Amino acid sequence: MHAAALAAVLVVAHVNIGAQGAVTLTVDATTGADLRPVPGAAIVMDSGSAPVGRTDAFGRWRGSVTSGTHRVRVLAIGYRHRDTVIVVDGASLTVQLAMPQAIVPLSEIIVTAARREQRLADAVVETELITSRDLRQGPSDLAAVLTERVGIQLDGGVPSGSGVQLRGFGSRRVLVLLDGQPLIGRVNGTMDLARIPVSGIERIEIVKGPQSTLYGTDAIGGVINVITRSGPETGVAAGLTTTSGSHGRKEVSADAGWRQGTLSAAVDGGYQGMDLVSGVSSDVATYSRRAYGSTRGHWDIDSLKRLEWGALSIIERQRYRTGQLFHFGDNVQSSLRLAGHRDGRVDKVSLTIAGSAFDHLSRAATRDTPASDSGSRDRQRLLQGELHWSGARGPGVLDAGVALRREWIDADRLSENTSALTGVEPFAQATVSVGSLIVTPGARVSWSDRWGRFVAPRFAALIRPRENLALRGSIGRGFRAPDFKELYLSFVNAAAGYAVYGNPDLRPERSTSTSLGAEWSGANAFLQTTGFNADYRDFIETGAPDATGTYTYNNVARGWTRGLEIESGLMAGDWRLEAAGERLWTRDASTGSSLLGRTPFTVRASGTGPVASWTRATLRFAYIARTPISRDSVGTVTVFRGAYPQLDARLSRLIGTRFELSAEVTNLLDRQMGDSWPGFTGRRAMVQLRWRNQSIE
Repeated sequence: MHAAALAAVLVVAHVNIGAQGAVTLTVDATTGADLRPVPGAAIVMDSGSAPVGRTDAFGRWRGSVTSGTHRVRVLAIGYRHRDTVIVVDGASLTVQLAMPQAIVPLSEIIVTAARREQRLADAVVETELITSRDLRQGPSDLAAVLTERVGIQLDGGVPSGSGVQLRGFGSRRVLVLLDGQPLIGRVNGTMDLARIPVSGIERIEIVKGPQSTLYGTDAIGGVINVITRSGPETGVAAGLTTTSGSHGRKEVSADAGWRQGTLSAAVDGGYQGMDLVSGVSSDVATYSRRAYGSTRGHWDIDSLKRLEWGALSIIERQRYRTGQLFHFGDNVQSSLRLAGHRDGRVDKVSLTIAGSAFDHLSRAATRDTPASDSGSRDRQRLLQGELHWSGARGPGVLDAGVALRREWIDADRLSENTSALTGVEPFAQATVSVGSLIVTPGARVSWSDRWGRFVAPRFAALIRPRENLALRGSIGRGFRAPDFKELYLSFVNAAAGYAVYGNPDLRPERSTSTSLGAEWSGANAFLQTTGFNADYRDFIETGAPDATGTYTYNNVARGWTRGLEIESGLMAGDWRLEAAGERLWTRDASTGSSLLGRTPFTVRASGTGPVASWTRATLRFAYIARTPISRDSVGTVTVFRGAYPQLDARLSRLIGTRFELSAEVTNLLDRQMGDSWPGFTGRRAMVQLRWRNQSIE
């Protein structure tokens, strides 16, 4: 759930008196037991509010101060700050400060919960943070990284790949953002998150529950915001990572970033190859080959104006086999974002233009290579412009804006009436502080030229009766607009005697959700629990065929999901231990039965810490309970997916300060789930070597 860094920070300050009473102060910051440098720690002197400097790539800072008495404060994200008073009376002085890890990084800056920068401690809605440090200690598959979190389960399968469920809502009802902008590319309603490379990600922010007030369609279950890596604070940073493993795994990625004056930029790219396919449970005659590249940067025109850009491109080829047929999937994913920001004294204005595209070619053949002129094509496009304003008003902040959205698709098996969908969506949210209470009422009005209008209000509140105790509650509406295939599908299978047609009169799916949670964080432990309930209406399903064997999409499904999530963490010496569990109840109102593919409870645990100097170990365990996956015509569940325990282990060692060697085994117990699981579950092993021109945390 939270950013993790190992052990304590040892800060050593050496003070020497030079000529004319000048003092040279040197600060060295390292982790405790495994001695890793901690770059980027802020040094604040006396009563100043701004840092006088930050530790460099090797965890060191030097500066000059005058003789006398000084207060030194050292701040590092993920650690508790410490203060000390240095009295310089003409003698040399050495000061040592131990900065233990903060079990909950409440000072970490996030952007997804309110569409602007704020501290994690001030987020009114439940927000989970996965940092780049967490990503390096977990799997390189983004879907696998997410499903290690409580309340998130794997979704999808053949041929759509690995998506996620969030609080019982499937992949098509979870909004995926790239740097705050919507990312398209669903196949059969599922976004294959394994397609997005982990190497270029700075952090992931997950906001659970309906977020349509701020983000519009698809955000019924929540929002996953993937934020890519930016340039360094100063100078030039570069890195290279190579990975080799079982099932033909071969990966290489490289990145570079630089800052010169007011210009900062970062680029990365790589190749991934493996004899497995995302969402396919078999490793027989399968492979996945992927190449990618991305860039991100900004130019500070002056102290008030900034221009930003970001781009991502992924080219993918997949093959898998069912029976006597080989299936092939060729995918091209791309996105582009341009933004301008102006910061005034009391308000901020941002204008963003973003585009996302996805091309999918599906082919099948009896041979292991496809025919060049065969296949079914699907081309998706999304263009969105957004104006956002944020300003301080009285005891709070007002955020408001408007989004213009245009989406179109060119695909086989669609009717001719498939011109672009156009929408206009104004929104506003107020954040009001009254003592220790923060409330955020807000609403969004979404209008489409095809499906009409939807209003998505939300009210959330946060109160901190004590500094280390937070209570959160929210109620809101979410919606998902009907997609192109649900509106305009035109498909006839004469051999099988059935047909499927879209319905241009469909309305948006809708839900009303409530949640109530509490979070306690101490110096070395935290405990968080959240209860939630979501009633959904008008979910789009095909239902039963008519007398001619024709299926049609309609707003028919309704029911509810509700559950309880518990997360906890403990610093035991230099080890960080975490445990979490989820209990989920679901109901399909038409059958009175639970929803298929929803696991009733999961348990997860992990431990990360040093085992020797420069060496760190990570152990992860998950238990996924028995899950219903199909039922007969009278509503009786006939097939269950068996319970699934999984144990992973990872060991990493620094070689100097710039190289890190890691080894990982996933599913040590080699438990198999068969065709009922949306992905491969066999044992996998890998070895990875990382190099950076700056020190590795």
